[in-house]
Amino acid sequence: MTEPDTFDRPGTTPAPRRRRPAFAGPRDEIDVPPLDQIAPDLEPPWHKEDTDTPDRTAAYRHPDGHRIGLRVQPRGLAIQTWITAGSDLPPIPDGTAIEQAEAQAANDARLQPGRTWHTILNTRTSKALAADLGALVRERLLPALTNKPRSVPTADPKPATTQDPAADTEQPDTAPQKEGTQK
Repeated sequence: MTEPDTFDRPGTTPAPRRRRPAFAGPRDEIDVPPLDQIAPDLEPPWHKEDTDTPDRTAAYRHPDGHRIGLRVQPRGLAIQTWITAGSDLPPIPDGTAIEQAEAQAANDARLQPGRTWHTILNTRTSKALAADLGALVRERLLPALTNKPRSVPTADPKPATTQDPAADTEQPDTAPQKEGTQK
């Protein structure tokens, strides 16, 4: 005996199947400990603020108006971190033109007031999540206040492999270059 097919009735169509795009990757989920337990303790004058979701978010405030935020992303695959610069830059001191130029250059190198810089901690590759998060905040976020990052640091693409320093110098590319496009 066969069971009746539910799609044999008139007007019944199956729901379309939705495919995940190939670039979406696997549907991983990582069990991240509550953020209030792994969030770093920062030295004064930084103080930790209370948040509505202490297991998923953490916020810090500095008396100068700087703010740090941490947020566990959905499925626990990453922890987003950011720092926002306070509203005031250090004043340019009275002095010689050289001293004023140096102070202005230091202000220009800073993260500008109200600007935010973000970075991510990948929880899949972290072996000690609390230590890695603390290092990320201390070594990447806090230095961004005085020296704004221009790019993500990467490993040296050409490590020195020889003992002769003259052999490690780059030689100019002498291959002929073609300009424009060819048809």
